[in-house]
Amino acid sequence: MNRIQWKQWLLGSILTVLGLGTTYGQVPRTVNIDEYTFTPLEVKTVKEIDTLLLSDSPEYVKEPGIVAAGTLRGNSRIYFYHVNERTEPMKVGILLENKGNVPAFVEIERSIYAKPSPDYFKVGRELSKKELNSTALDLGAWANEGVTIPVRSKAVQQEIKKQKENLAQSKKLKTKRIEEEIKKDAASRTISLVSQDTSGTEFVLRPGEVRPIFTELEKVLIKKDDLFSGIIDFSTTEPVYASVAVMEPKSTVTYGLPLLPIHPIDEVELRGTYEGMRRFHVVEPQFNSEAGPASFEIANDREDAFISGVDETSNNKLVKNKGNYGISNVYVLRTEGNTPYALYFNPLGGAFSGTFRITSSKGVRTYDVPVKGPYLGHETIYDTQLLDVFDRPEDLLLEYMSPGASNLPVRFLLIPQISEHENTDGKTSQYITNLVNKILGK
Repeated sequence: MNRIQWKQWLLGSILTVLGLGTTYGQVPRTVNIDEYTFTPLEVKTVKEIDTLLLSDSPEYVKEPGIVAAGTLRGNSRIYFYHVNERTEPMKVGILLENKGNVPAFVEIERSIYAKPSPDYFKVGRELSKKELNSTALDLGAWANEGVTIPVRSKAVQQEIKKQKENLAQSKKLKTKRIEEEIKKDAASRTISLVSQDTSGTEFVLRPGEVRPIFTELEKVLIKKDDLFSGIIDFSTTEPVYASVAVMEPKSTVTYGLPLLPIHPIDEVELRGTYEGMRRFHVVEPQFNSEAGPASFEIANDREDAFISGVDETSNNKLVKNKGNYGISNVYVLRTEGNTPYALYFNPLGGAFSGTFRITSSKGVRTYDVPVKGPYLGHETIYDTQLLDVFDRPEDLLLEYMSPGASNLPVRFLLIPQISEHENTDGKTSQYITNLVNKILGK
């Protein structure tokens, strides 16, 4: 035990003996942040993988047109976020085109959207929740990318090893299956530049061929002033060119979309292709519940930086995803110390409404912010919300995607649960303060 560890142990022991190191009563749902001094923890980005096509510029669309386009390969995502400013209803269409010389095998993994609404926070909140509920945390996939997962649980370590082995086996089988599907397609289909079957989740896109995807959007009409947002995840063995358009309801995606003009990017510049659709982070140093309150920020464009990309429709203009919208994040928070602590959410950038998921010894839990009401943090940095209370040293795995319409950055507060004792003369409190300062060398 080194000197710092000894001080922390001694401090925790004294607080426990004095009755100040355990939790009494119900943990408050909110806290006054001015009553605490938080030790800042930093977010370290370990790995960024996969590609995002972001379609949010122009956000407000007055006429039919292409609102985003770019080249995607491998594991990819298209994220769209648009408001209809036209009097008549419109729809969103997405078209893939193989501009190369080699057949591309495309596999649709998931497609989700939030119901169009004039309530922007409602749309962002709904999609945020659907995004988490439609996927599971796969640490084995991150380990397969060369990421060292800093978790201490032997059960989790075994699960990661198992996931990694299963992934390697399925990858071999998938490679063989793709080769067979491409050969089968070449022998069975007539030559055509337009795919006639648009219902499957797996298909071969031949050189020069186009095919609409996420065809469920054909039936979703966006009324005037409604926001519509959605996500489609897919993988492709070769580069494909994806186009997103806001269109008239009767226009076909296959034939109508290519004829539409490309809308210019707006001043916010939230569009383009970005590397880093999935990101893995570690919060450092680990939090010691016996050393006082701490906090860490996410999506602040400092240590948790906004990713950069290019907009192919604007002559490969350099762009930045200010907010990391459409990006899936995993944060690992390692904790130590035997004092129970509460985890609070604290928005710093303005109104926020979204969902988080945390994997811990309690299992996998989803947390809605706020629990009630449209948002938290409007015109204040003092709003807080209790997420959960933890009572042991462990590794918390937090998953998050910035919800549309919400403001950033946001902060998480870690507050040890030390009971309050009444003092009429203040001598005990002063004694404890002096003792703590001596132990910490202040």
